[in-house]
Amino acid sequence: MQLKETKLAMMIPSVQKLRIGVTGLGRIGWEHAQQLASHTDFTLAAVADPVADRRAEAITKFDCVAMATHEELLRTTGLDAVVIATPTHLHKAMAIAAFKADQHVFLEKPMAVTIAEARAIAQAAQRAHRVLTVYQPHRLTAYHQQVRHIIATGKLGQIYHVKRGAFGWVRRNDWQTLQKFGGGMLNNYGAHYLDQLLDLTGHDLNRIFCRLGRVASLGDTEDVVKVIYQTRSGILGEVEINQATPRGFFELEVYGTHGVLWKEANTLKLRYFRAEELPARILDSTLATPGREYPRDNAKFYDEIVVVDEQYAVDVYADFAQAIRIGSEPFVKPAETLAVMQLLARCRKQSGSIIATPI
Repeated sequence: MQLKETKLAMMIPSVQKLRIGVTGLGRIGWEHAQQLASHTDFTLAAVADPVADRRAEAITKFDCVAMATHEELLRTTGLDAVVIATPTHLHKAMAIAAFKADQHVFLEKPMAVTIAEARAIAQAAQRAHRVLTVYQPHRLTAYHQQVRHIIATGKLGQIYHVKRGAFGWVRRNDWQTLQKFGGGMLNNYGAHYLDQLLDLTGHDLNRIFCRLGRVASLGDTEDVVKVIYQTRSGILGEVEINQATPRGFFELEVYGTHGVLWKEANTLKLRYFRAEELPARILDSTLATPGREYPRDNAKFYDEIVVVDEQYAVDVYADFAQAIRIGSEPFVKPAETLAVMQLLARCRKQSGSIIATPI
């Protein structure tokens, strides 16, 4: 049996690795470079960054070529695709330049500073017939995909409210705190969490509320965000981001007609009833409640603790490679990210201005 398997493996041609470049070697760009350097689908062929020390570090660590500019990187011979991991205000020009150079694009979130820029990027990808995907890692996580699976089982009944929260305390002082660079927690964290919520509730929104505040940030953008939206079918989505509080409250909560799911560390906890087991109950429309008692119910609830299974996670790089090779749609589609960008734009318009209550 082993001999047959070996012969079969020899008959299947190996898939040639795709050559990819990374523009921007900051926090997230460096992570992309490290992942791609050891990925089975890619060869990290080139990197670009204006900081000489970063280029030298990449040459030593990844044995690749390094350039100072995005334009130079795009001229690398045999390049198939590029990761753009630069500050948000640079995304539009860099992505369009990459498409003009016949490159497939893996773009950091948020997609762009404005919805108009995001649409221009998506249109450029269509004209060039190149793959465009935006890095939305929270939707790709094992826990998010496992939540989708649990919802699909019907245990929670019909979903009517989903909440996502992120809490911390930091006097942030980097470029992400400045409006001129497309910073702020609505763009920075909100692009992640609103993407998750839209995936669970649907994109067809009819009402939104948004409040943006600045408390601990040293820049001119928000570090406290509250977003509530309602879909046309009545599902509520709620995101709370507070980077000016020393205590966290919740990470993910999903409410359904039969129960609730919430995330704690690396577990998903459920409490639900089975509709078929509910005892019969009738409405009492009289004004004199028997015995002056408040209504109580004796439904039987089931509790489950589900350890997150990493097998549910989506390998975003493998998915990107497959989309390039066979022309399939990427897991994170441009239309989905445009929906996130549209919601971000509506939030900013609805909120009016950032309410500053500095410490």
